[in-house]
Amino acid sequence: MTEILEKNLSFIKSYNSRLLEKIENATTSSKNIELNTNLLGEYNLIIDGMAVHSVSGAQEEAKQLVARLPHDTDNSIHIVYGLGLGYYFDELIQNAKGSIIVIEPDIEVLKFVLSIVDFSENFSKKKSFIVSDVDELQSIFEQVFRYKSKVSLTALPYYSIHCADSYSDIKSKVERMTVLIGHNFSFQVHEILSFFLYTIKELEKKYHCPLITDYKDLLKNKPAIIVSAGPSLASNIDKLKKYKDNAFIFCVGTAYRTLIDNGIIPDFLNIIERVDTKFHYKSDYLKDSILVCEPYTNANIFENNYKQILITPSVETDASRWFIEKTGRNVDDFETKGTVSYHALYTAKYLGCNPIILIGQDLAYSDGNCYAKGSLYDDLCCEFDENLHEYKIYPKNFDRFRDSYYASLTVPDETKTKMLVSHLKKINAELVTVDGQSGNKLPTSNAYALFIDYIKSFAQRFGDELTLINSSIGGAQIDGFTVMDIEDACLKYASFPLHKNDLIDSVDFSSQYDISYIISSISDDLKALAQIFPLVSKGVKLVEQLKKELARSKGVSDNAANLLKKLSSLYVDITNNYTNKTRMLRMVALKNHSNLSFLMKEYKGQMNDKIFADFFDAFNSYYSDLAKYSEILQQRLTASLERLKEINESCNSKG
Repeated sequence: MTEILEKNLSFIKSYNSRLLEKIENATTSSKNIELNTNLLGEYNLIIDGMAVHSVSGAQEEAKQLVARLPHDTDNSIHIVYGLGLGYYFDELIQNAKGSIIVIEPDIEVLKFVLSIVDFSENFSKKKSFIVSDVDELQSIFEQVFRYKSKVSLTALPYYSIHCADSYSDIKSKVERMTVLIGHNFSFQVHEILSFFLYTIKELEKKYHCPLITDYKDLLKNKPAIIVSAGPSLASNIDKLKKYKDNAFIFCVGTAYRTLIDNGIIPDFLNIIERVDTKFHYKSDYLKDSILVCEPYTNANIFENNYKQILITPSVETDASRWFIEKTGRNVDDFETKGTVSYHALYTAKYLGCNPIILIGQDLAYSDGNCYAKGSLYDDLCCEFDENLHEYKIYPKNFDRFRDSYYASLTVPDETKTKMLVSHLKKINAELVTVDGQSGNKLPTSNAYALFIDYIKSFAQRFGDELTLINSSIGGAQIDGFTVMDIEDACLKYASFPLHKNDLIDSVDFSSQYDISYIISSISDDLKALAQIFPLVSKGVKLVEQLKKELARSKGVSDNAANLLKKLSSLYVDITNNYTNKTRMLRMVALKNHSNLSFLMKEYKGQMNDKIFADFFDAFNSYYSDLAKYSEILQQRLTASLERLKEINESCNSKG
């Protein structure tokens, strides 16, 4: 190993141990790799007789690529396909902002270059990374991606031409990755406060229910069938009815009515929606099913009578983390990915089920229907419009679908109509196509396309330990799942009845919380709210002073600039000493904090009237929302605390 290679690898080791191992194990190159010089006397990398860099000027070529970047701020992520001798890499480090990720799939070339070019100065700036495949790329990408990050993928002409297929593949994966991770970031930032407000509603009822994490591997090696409401459910329902006693059935909420109408009572009903969906489940059979829900699931669902309720505090939301942390217990790795189908899939995996069979998990509009026949939303269909040459989603009976879709809302029909028209416009704008099981292309929603990625990832991680079957025949292709007819799957993996009731009825589902500890933990949050109130009030007053100053001076005066500095200093104080230290306060501030952080990186060192206005609006929202929601939280947590104290006193008196 050369001294230069060892130096480079010492940096790579700190963030990409997989790549380090690949480079160390790389043997003699099968390619003809050599150094030469171009017309300006600059070194050039020659691979199998082809020059990687411009023969008329490698550094100039790199400068032109940097000048053509579609965006360049501290929020940018610049992904470069191909390292070459690093001219472009160097130029980005010296003259571009944001993070830089170089993906070089050819380990032999990479080892050759790292052995002769010292990149330690570039690596020391801690904004650049080298990866060799998509998995490594995603790992780094997730670390550097921030709210509203903009992503570019560029390459030297050599790579885009001579590695066209690989470059095209990486391009599509980067685009998908950006959408997926960007969606997750945006969703968390904009929705986390809503998640938390739903979590603390009827909090005492939720702390009465046991955690599913107390029952890991309860159904070890028992077959499971995950039932979703995709179009293929209708064609599978008779077969499912035939084998319903041979596997544990996990049903998502929208498929419940279809199962009940066909004489199938699911063993588990998975519901994670924040909206009120209890009207779906008005049934005498709920008492025979176990409800599996998140802490943020709409509290009205608890009004129904179930065999048991299990809470699944997922790791993806701070609201669920807060819920479990208030009990003094560790947060287990339970996932939902924001979709109830994945929630049901992970529930079955967590309880130890194997194999796991999917039905109704089409994740595409495979036969013109968006939902299974018999489900509440079966009026919605998707068909190809020959005139527009595109797919279109519409309800067969507008009024009937409107009334069922908005059944929980007590607003006039006129309002529901406007809402549905807007909703249909949105989902039609987001229609995409995905690979079908027969190699065809199927229309689907952008959200379903994301869910496919989630379930593929599940198969990649757990496929070695689980048998995974997809019986949603005709739906989207989900790599890692074997496509098999539901009857064939049951004959092979679930051929005899299980004594399901005997197993479930023998389990002690009693709550294992220390209510006294929960009361103390919530009291600490109320103290944090009391401490932050004076600072927030000060911020609100400063915003009002700045608003008046801007109106008076008709522009940005010295006094206005000074007030903005005070707002910024106060924001830093609140962030460092309160919102970063208390999960509850972080959730309250997250949306506006993320926007302010974005602006500070985006406009670093810059100021003009427009930028000043952007900061004023951001600080105005930050302090007004923090004041508003801190007061709401104080009221709701105080009420929950009083009810928890009553429960605790009642238990103690009985004890």
